[in-house]
Amino acid sequence: MKTHEMIRSVRLRASLKKQRLGRHPWILATSIEEPKDTPAVGELVELTHHDGRWVGRGLYNPHSRIRIRMLSWSPNEQIDAAWLDTRLDRALDLRRTMPGSSQLDAVRLVFSEADFLSGLIVDRFQSHLVVQVTAAAILPWLDQIAQRLKDQYNPESISLQIDERTARSEGIEPRSEVIQGVLPDSPIEIRENDLRWIIDLRQGQKTGYYLDQRDNRMAAARWTPPDAKVLDVCTYVGGFALTIARHANPSQIIAVDSSAKALEWAQSNAQRNELGDRVVWEQNDFYASLAQRLEKREQFDMIVLDPPRLAGSRDQVARALAAYHRLNYLAVRILKPGGILVTCSCSGRVSRSDFVSMLYGVATRVGRDMQILENRGAAPDHPVSIHCPETDYLKCVIARVL
Repeated sequence: MKTHEMIRSVRLRASLKKQRLGRHPWILATSIEEPKDTPAVGELVELTHHDGRWVGRGLYNPHSRIRIRMLSWSPNEQIDAAWLDTRLDRALDLRRTMPGSSQLDAVRLVFSEADFLSGLIVDRFQSHLVVQVTAAAILPWLDQIAQRLKDQYNPESISLQIDERTARSEGIEPRSEVIQGVLPDSPIEIRENDLRWIIDLRQGQKTGYYLDQRDNRMAAARWTPPDAKVLDVCTYVGGFALTIARHANPSQIIAVDSSAKALEWAQSNAQRNELGDRVVWEQNDFYASLAQRLEKREQFDMIVLDPPRLAGSRDQVARALAAYHRLNYLAVRILKPGGILVTCSCSGRVSRSDFVSMLYGVATRVGRDMQILENRGAAPDHPVSIHCPETDYLKCVIARVL
């Protein structure tokens, strides 16, 4: 890490002189004047206004649309090894003091921008840690990050994951490797919401479970009407379906996913929890499944919609909202009067207000009244940074449709 005297400056464009940055951690390539002497990937730079006024410090990547990942907005704060340890410890301390944390087998320890460590995600599954790097600028710090995690948790393994989408956008190679310790030869088991779940750490980022929906699954179970006929669309490994089966008293649960592999995991999870006869598993496209049921005039007391991310960038938002509209429109058409709709979006680029506006459009088009009962987000180990709206990525609206 360069000392303060050696840090190079990068200037914002003159056209941005009146724009408030609001401490957002992403400085885009379109917002800066490209330096003549290009900083290296992960190099610490100082950001200034066009007139030279100091803004903050961050990590540079000449290959990324996000040119600078901001780390500090204080001229007196030095970005060095001690700073990194302090920032990591602050994130880890939050998870230790989080209500109910001692009962969790799996938890997100570091959540990128939400923990003011843009580009770094760390998940714990039992005694194994998975580090996801979503910014190339973090890579020069990887050894220190791994050492701090080892000092704090003494895990059996620390794995590194860089997915293909990140690699393309950041100008690096995808990676999936163990950087410390040894992975187990077979999938491990975690307990969550009084259920046992299979986690296959050798599958890379596709561990077979999403931690962010932990509390929303229980909320859905609480809202399940007695003897309800439930449809769980995009069930993945059965998170909502099996939580409802365990904690509610539905008469029928049909769980749909397009992935045969995901449904294999789901059925294995069902058997592990002695719920194998409580859920009907169906491999199908989620639009096709809903459209077919509409054609057959089937109706349900509760429908859960948890599709994959539909907008990865700002220019995909309109198309994503149209897809959410279509999905929810079909679902509402087959929902009984007074039925419960649990509808989710994990697209950070789709704002909460836009998602609710989409539901307003659906209700208006169908000609039915809708009441929002709960407007939920991710579990508290996925905090939201007030400066980065994209960290409020998970929307889970529980509504009654009249």
